[in-house]
Amino acid sequence: MRIVVWLVTVMLTLLAVGSPAWARVVRMETTVALGDRSEPAVKQALREAFEISVRGALAMGLKRMRVDGARVLPDAVILAMVASDDDDEVGEEVETQ
Repeated sequence: MRIVVWLVTVMLTLLAVGSPAWARVVRMETTVALGDRSEPAVKQALREAFEISVRGALAMGLKRMRVDGARVLPDAVILAMVASDDDDEVGEEVETQ
């Protein structure tokens, strides 16, 4: 009986100490069509992709976001963002308007 009590105590201790963090982390890629490759068109497409990504992250309940990269293709702009609901996972908070 002592062995069973000891095993249960050890298992409960391990579960309490070694429980994983339950933060949600999402990596999103948003693609926006690009009319031409002029600088104003690229900036507008990046701004639109950013706004779409932020709205999506907020809709999922994620409060912390950071840009993970951007690519300009001949006919589109791709913006990658990482969003999380945990303060330690992402880094700096992005203020939204």
